[in-house]
Amino acid sequence: MGIELDRTVDALPVLMWTACPDGRPKSFDQCWRDYAGLSAEQTSGDGWLQVVHPDDRAALLAAWQGGLDSGKAAEAQARMWRKDGVYRWFLLRANPVRDAAGKILEWHILGTDIEERKRGQAAERVHEQSFRLMIDNLPAIMVLFKPNGEVLHANRQALEYAGASLAEAAEWTSRIHPDDRQATLADFQATLAGGEPYEGDWRHRRADGVYRWFHARGAPLRDEEGRIVLWYFHCTDIDERKRAKALLAGENRLLEMVARAAPLHAVLDALCQLSEEIDNGCHSGILLIDPLRKIFQRGGTSSRTSAYIDAMHGAPVNTQTAPSAVAAFSGAPLIIEDVAADSRWSQHFRDMSLAQGLRACWLMPIHSRNREALGVLAVYRTEPGTPTAFQRDLIGQLSHIASIAIERAQSDMAVRRSMEGLRAIVETTPECVTLVAGDGTLLQVNSAGASIAGVPSVDVLIGKCFFDFVVPEHRQRYIDFHQRVCAGEKRTLEFDIITAHGERRHMESYSAPMESMDGITAQLGVTRDITARRLAEEELRRREALMAKSQQLSSSGSFSWRPQSKEMLWSAQTYRIFGVEPGTPVTQEVVAARYHPGDAHVLQDLLERAQLGLDLEYDHRLLMPDGSVKYLSVQAHSTRDALGRLEYIGAVRDVTEHHRSEETLSQLRTELAHVTRVHSLGALTASIAHEINQPLAGIMTNASTGVRMLGAEPPNVEGALQTLQRTLRDGRRASEVVTRLRALFSKKEVRNEPVDLNEATWEVVDLLRSAMRRKRIVLQQERAEDLPPVNGDKVQLQQVVLNLLTNAIDAMNDVEGRPRQLLVKTAREAGDAGDSVRVAVTDTGSGFDPQQATKLFEAFFTTKREGMGIGLSVSRSIIESHGGRMWATANDGPGATFSFSIPCRASGTAASTGEPR
Repeated sequence: MGIELDRTVDALPVLMWTACPDGRPKSFDQCWRDYAGLSAEQTSGDGWLQVVHPDDRAALLAAWQGGLDSGKAAEAQARMWRKDGVYRWFLLRANPVRDAAGKILEWHILGTDIEERKRGQAAERVHEQSFRLMIDNLPAIMVLFKPNGEVLHANRQALEYAGASLAEAAEWTSRIHPDDRQATLADFQATLAGGEPYEGDWRHRRADGVYRWFHARGAPLRDEEGRIVLWYFHCTDIDERKRAKALLAGENRLLEMVARAAPLHAVLDALCQLSEEIDNGCHSGILLIDPLRKIFQRGGTSSRTSAYIDAMHGAPVNTQTAPSAVAAFSGAPLIIEDVAADSRWSQHFRDMSLAQGLRACWLMPIHSRNREALGVLAVYRTEPGTPTAFQRDLIGQLSHIASIAIERAQSDMAVRRSMEGLRAIVETTPECVTLVAGDGTLLQVNSAGASIAGVPSVDVLIGKCFFDFVVPEHRQRYIDFHQRVCAGEKRTLEFDIITAHGERRHMESYSAPMESMDGITAQLGVTRDITARRLAEEELRRREALMAKSQQLSSSGSFSWRPQSKEMLWSAQTYRIFGVEPGTPVTQEVVAARYHPGDAHVLQDLLERAQLGLDLEYDHRLLMPDGSVKYLSVQAHSTRDALGRLEYIGAVRDVTEHHRSEETLSQLRTELAHVTRVHSLGALTASIAHEINQPLAGIMTNASTGVRMLGAEPPNVEGALQTLQRTLRDGRRASEVVTRLRALFSKKEVRNEPVDLNEATWEVVDLLRSAMRRKRIVLQQERAEDLPPVNGDKVQLQQVVLNLLTNAIDAMNDVEGRPRQLLVKTAREAGDAGDSVRVAVTDTGSGFDPQQATKLFEAFFTTKREGMGIGLSVSRSIIESHGGRMWATANDGPGATFSFSIPCRASGTAASTGEPR
């Protein structure tokens, strides 16, 4: 059996030998021995290795040792030397032979000649290398896949694009854009499974991280039996075409949004999104320019530019703000290649950009068709650089679309505001605005029309026939009016309507034709309810008649006067007062011709005040043609009309009779004052005698002394001259006393002149000094320095002081047990009406009951047993005629204080006639 087996093995066309469990050769078959040409002795031990090619020997022994160590089959390829000196390739396989227990009994080694296969593989490798060299030089990306989808080979362009080795290129799916990855892999797996050619588009990441669009075409390579041995894919860069197509589609989408009047912020946000879709390395933002305030406003943004756009919102458009402002201000593109390295801009701008990972900034101003600045398009990139030609075109195209969107939005806003303004005007106008069709159908009406018609809303009126609202007696006239308007005329008509509440209202309509798109003409009318105006006109006519009668009875008239145009209107009574024929055009010359020559200055002052728009209040005289004199009182209030023109509305009153009554009353007042002065004469008699006796006694003494000096031997001429001088002084003193008394108690015309109240008061005090000394009265004086003068009659004012002093002296007649003190005080006071001078007389007499304070100044009321009760009444009348006031107060202690105050001359007023008011 062993001999037969050996013969069988020797007959096999392969090289076979056996080995011990430790690897030592045991026997070689005949085929091996014939091939190598070696004897058994030559192959014993390690002799067999001489047949193996030296370059393959180490690898073969390593594989053989590995099999011995593991106890498992081993395999290796090596070149075996043939006896003719030729090496041929063999595939050597070693398999262990085991017993039932699994113990290795021996190793069987089988050598198969694979020389032809190796040569074929070499040829195939040469072919493959030639193929790879060919596809590496193709100007396109080529990738070969195994039938199972593993990457077999990628050409040089593919590896350079991906920036990866062939091993790294095997992970090609990780470089597909996330948005495209799932669909692309699904289509790829379907292609492998179905064996059909592949065609599709996807974005693939470049070595710099930028995604670009590729169009891929894949086809299978089959063997002679039709089996797929590999797939080859050809990828064409279509990024520019894809971007152009996307840009065109995006432009159409944006323009459609503009046409649909989408909100501007939505259009600009979509524009920024389109920019990033087309050039996925870009991040865009848009700033708008407020044309009135010249500041930036937020436009469109992306996630990375929102911080910058928000920071610029509200910033002024000037060269000191930021690059966007420079671009907008200059009107030219601005390219910042590297934000971090460009020192032209503020640190804040650089920090804000770098915080968002933005390095390059490209700015394009957005202009209107009239080259007005509308905004700025800002394009950022995460890497430094300048825009390519495509990117420049893209930025220019996007800025153009932005300008269209902004101008459309501004135009729509203007139209919307105009329409809203028109609608608001129509809705808020108090007049009824209607649109009435040719057949009378009410097409449109505003809320005022519904209010006038007495219905709750305009919906109740729309579609109704407007003719039905017109009262029957006016209806045909209104229909004729309506037809003429629809025929193309503009007309006005007054008519009456009946409201929903049955109320009759008088209307006035201003109407014009309005032609619609289809050529149908309707009536556009503005109708106002003039019922109240008609009633007011009737009431005004009645009131005018009543006023005319009232003015006639009261001798007063009214007028209006516009100083700028010199336009003047008079009532009928004003014509009668001035003695001018009614209806005569009134001019300033007509008025001036009637003014009394002595009051010409009043007219001049009136005209000057009128130029300043001040209110007017004057009293003046008219010199009538017959030589008579009229006294007038004029009051006029200034106002301005709707155009801002100054106008005076005033009244003129004939006060001639009143003036005559005042003159009579003034004469009576003078007579009464004279009576009170004469009544005071008795109280002054002793004081007058004393004041005159003193200078007379001095005259007598000086005369006697002078006679003695002249009679002496020799005569004392110098002493006599001095004595005569003293005599003249005492004579003048007596004369002054008599003069003052004569002025005080004589009847004179009232005068209006500057009066020094200090001087006037102390002159009266001097007259009463002897009486005060005789009655043990202590006189105290508080005299104000630099007291301003007052306007008035000095004699009348001295009479008031005299009355107050004599009353004070009389009040202390019965005072015993306490000092009799009299305080005379002058002072200056400041008030709202101006400065005034006050004179106060305080006594320590019996005083008065506070309940009688209001009666003290009444005529014929007195607290004296022998008093007439007219002194204080006349005194107050004198003070009030001087524009002042008089009052009495009870002292905290005994006595009372009587005071009066008169305006200073600077703030006092006097009539033009020279008479005190």
